[in-house]
Amino acid sequence: MVQRLNDVDEICLDCEFQGEGRYFPKLYLVQLAFGTECVAIDPQRVNLGLLASSFESEGVRKVLHDGRQDLPLLAKAAATTAFRSVFDTQIAAAFAGYGGSVGYGALVSDVCGVELDKSLQVSDWTRELSDQQIEYALDDVRYLPEVSATLRTRLAASGRLAWVLEACAEAVRRALTKRDPEKLYRRVGSSGRLNSEQLGVLREVAKWRERVAEAIDKPVPTVASDLALKSLALQPPSDLRSLERVRGLGAGRNQPWARELLEAVALGRTKPEPVPFVQRDQEPLLEGLTSVLGLARRFVAVRQGIAGELLVNQAELRALAEWQLGGRAGEPDVEVLGGWRRPVIGELLLEVLSGEVAFRIDPAAPGGTDIVRR
Repeated sequence: MVQRLNDVDEICLDCEFQGEGRYFPKLYLVQLAFGTECVAIDPQRVNLGLLASSFESEGVRKVLHDGRQDLPLLAKAAATTAFRSVFDTQIAAAFAGYGGSVGYGALVSDVCGVELDKSLQVSDWTRELSDQQIEYALDDVRYLPEVSATLRTRLAASGRLAWVLEACAEAVRRALTKRDPEKLYRRVGSSGRLNSEQLGVLREVAKWRERVAEAIDKPVPTVASDLALKSLALQPPSDLRSLERVRGLGAGRNQPWARELLEAVALGRTKPEPVPFVQRDQEPLLEGLTSVLGLARRFVAVRQGIAGELLVNQAELRALAEWQLGGRAGEPDVEVLGGWRRPVIGELLLEVLSGEVAFRIDPAAPGGTDIVRR
């Protein structure tokens, strides 16, 4: 099969996996469609490293639908850090007017006129598979070649294919890049009112939680909940006995993790995290400005027929608002100000921030709003 893959220019891919009770989801089945073949592979019995050269090849298009979870699993199983020439049909569909999160079944129905059987959608893949399960799994790649070809034709006609390929490459990079441990604390909710020392503790205990979860291969919340992390930041423990009073501290209570937790708390107290400027007194203004930028996103999304979340995500809108309120020093490091996004929406967002553009209600305009340039 690997030899036959050398003669194709496209491979369609999908995975069946289960992540319950684990830090690393476990891969149970890999489906491939190429040429006229559909193949199901048991990764427990077959060395997927044989597929690495195809995954890494610029000349072979890899087609997936919503590959955010599949890509890290396939890359790990094939022992590669590179996945090149990826075409994600969910991303492509978002540029073709289907919305930001269209399902594979809906695309197959619209493009191929086939209604997929979803009766095995929550099937147990951990045991010996039946013929019915395998056929069901193969359906997830069987129609991808036609969906891929149709979307690429439409996007080429609209002049957006290059945008999609760039967006797919960005999605691959995000999927295969491990989260920055120094920023994990930002995912903990309701941390906006913590002071600098408390944020330092939260930063270190969030890093500790991730390390432990990865080491024992358990879901992050089973090590410590967000509530536990905030409690640790607000009332830093100094000994093992004080840890017993922390609610939501699960596997993290066990040795040697508990001692490492105390060390993380102590380190956080000696290395405070600067409080963001806007966090002190401008949160309402920040939220308002972010909402105005959101209006600009909707304006472009409606007119371009591109899902808004692919144009710019909420975190980037907030980062732009923070940059504005912080004095516009330099240029913020956000994807919307680079590549295809800058001329499509990035420049408009900068004009909104500088006051060059205002919005007005216009019932006759697409989406009910229009812009006025000052």
